[in-house]
Amino acid sequence: MTHRRPNIIVAVGIVFTGLIIAGCAVDPIEELSREIESPRTATREQAIIALANLQDRRAIELLAEALSDDEELCDAAAVALVKHGRRIPVARETNPVVEQVNKVANNAHIGEQFRARAVWVLGEIGDRRSIPLLKAMTIAAETPILAQQRTEALEKLGFDSVGRSYELPMGSLAGDLEVIPQISEMKPPPQ
Repeated sequence: MTHRRPNIIVAVGIVFTGLIIAGCAVDPIEELSREIESPRTATREQAIIALANLQDRRAIELLAEALSDDEELCDAAAVALVKHGRRIPVARETNPVVEQVNKVANNAHIGEQFRARAVWVLGEIGDRRSIPLLKAMTIAAETPILAQQRTEALEKLGFDSVGRSYELPMGSLAGDLEVIPQISEMKPPPQ
């Protein structure tokens, strides 16, 4: 009997070690959701980059939150959302990025700079399913910058005959990003 005891202890130890190793894997979204709330800008920037590269639908929600309320990282979150939105095959019935960003664009309780950047994202993704969403935006509530971004987004999507190039060319966000590309600052149209 005493001969078997060490074998059982070894077996239990191996199983326990395996469980610890398997259980120690932290869900990256949990960690990134803490980091994106950090008071340190650099930590939040790294979280945005990680979320841009992470192929997890939950990343879209975290990025949309940053798009709608983080003045310092709104633009970085916008680029990350464009990257996610372009990954979605057009053959799919819906694009969850378009749906999430559309909520930000149409939320009257969010500042106009955040809403305008959300409209920009809808145009940059290049998904024509955004056209009816952009056309349905309440025109009466639009500010000049929202109206300008909506017009430019529709042009990028080929709705108007004028057309417009993407600021982030197709393919420029392929692969893992090490840094988020800088995008142009949004300015109200000249009066």
